[in-house]
Amino acid sequence: EAVGRTERRGTTVSFKPDPEIFTVLEFHPDLLVRHLRELAFLNSGIEISFYDEISERDELFSFDGGVREFVRYLDRHKHPLIEEPIFITGERDGISVEVAMWWNDSYNEMVLPFTNNIPQRDGGTHLAGFRSALTRTLNSYATSAGLLKKAKVGLSGEDVREGLTCIISVKVPEPQFEGQ
Repeated sequence: EAVGRTERRGTTVSFKPDPEIFTVLEFHPDLLVRHLRELAFLNSGIEISFYDEISERDELFSFDGGVREFVRYLDRHKHPLIEEPIFITGERDGISVEVAMWWNDSYNEMVLPFTNNIPQRDGGTHLAGFRSALTRTLNSYATSAGLLKKAKVGLSGEDVREGLTCIISVKVPEPQFEGQ
């Protein structure tokens, strides 16, 4: 080991807007913190530090549990219906997928899809595919387990997603976004 070398590695980004270029010079630290927290959840094992010189706000984000920890964070004030979040990961043709889902006792659905760490507010094909597969899989299980014998209809997509908090993170080598 070289003398004077430290174990610290990484990238530091500092930003101060130039008033000759930008018309808005104020930052909203809460927006930056929310985004940096998301990035730390979506990239398990990295450490992101935030420091605002104006407010002296200093925060550190590091989540080894990744998207599993993300759904726990989102549901921290709710009552879970199952003990642990369901976590699924896989890769095919250079595309990696991570999904964490956890049901709570609320009526609200919160499914957040990300492509290469970018939130997909309008959904996308991976969200549509996930919803379809989830409904089909739970209907298939309920039918084979005899849970729907007395029901005249299967479970709808809304039924299976009620109280669901889910993160879908897809990493695609060359993404094509509809809005571009």
